[in-house]
Amino acid sequence: MNKLFEKFKTMKMENRLLLLALVCGLLAAITGYAFITLKEAALMKSMEPVKVLVAAKYITPKTQINEDMVREAQIPAKFVTSAHVKDFKKLKGRMTMVPFIEGEPILLNKVSEKAGELSAAVPTGLRAVAVSVDEESSVGYMIKPGDNVDAFLTYAQGEGKLVHNVTAIFLQSAQVVAVGTEFAGSDAAKKYNTITLAITPEEAELLVFAGSRGRISFALRPMGETIKEKIKVTAFDDLLRQIKTNEKAGEDAVRTPDKPADSVEKRAE
Repeated sequence: MNKLFEKFKTMKMENRLLLLALVCGLLAAITGYAFITLKEAALMKSMEPVKVLVAAKYITPKTQINEDMVREAQIPAKFVTSAHVKDFKKLKGRMTMVPFIEGEPILLNKVSEKAGELSAAVPTGLRAVAVSVDEESSVGYMIKPGDNVDAFLTYAQGEGKLVHNVTAIFLQSAQVVAVGTEFAGSDAAKKYNTITLAITPEEAELLVFAGSRGRISFALRPMGETIKEKIKVTAFDDLLRQIKTNEKAGEDAVRTPDKPADSVEKRAE
């Protein structure tokens, strides 16, 4: 080492500078290569696939999570956070607080631990009210938690000999939070005796009062539809009017049969 140093001292100044430049360049190249290699290794590690649980299908809010509602999927490690779930044991007995679309990762900050309590399924400001149903009034037991329904009341109106039955929608787009004692939706229809709605206090009063006046039936709304329509009371006269309208439409169709295609072609010429 001393000999190299002595030899370096005896070199001309321009040679010394050239040698120093070469040494510095070599050190810079080695350092740069090491830095890039470390960065590349860290990047490759961050892009390694990690298995997490995602929604196997659309999951409505306020639904208890079952094992058949989720599936495994792989996402890059750099996108995995402490809220992601890798083991279903962490989701067992939990309830969704927001909707999950198919393929969306299940995050712990979007589920509740109080899945077994009805109060966890009721949105803030609303009230849970149960209504007795049968197969007909519950759309063949096809209404499930997370669905939205319209409520109909059929009751007697008038006095004495003028009494007649009428039907009216008195609740629109009411959210179903439970059927029987089930909080979680199921693909298979099961029999139950009640459905529980999450509605405002004013709507709860209407629902309880309606139950004492007549028969309540429900209509299932398409998924995601919450628009409230303008409605009117329907009586027997309305039914007769519709029947007569249908009869007239049928008679008009018979009186004006379709014209032959050749006559149409001649007219076109």
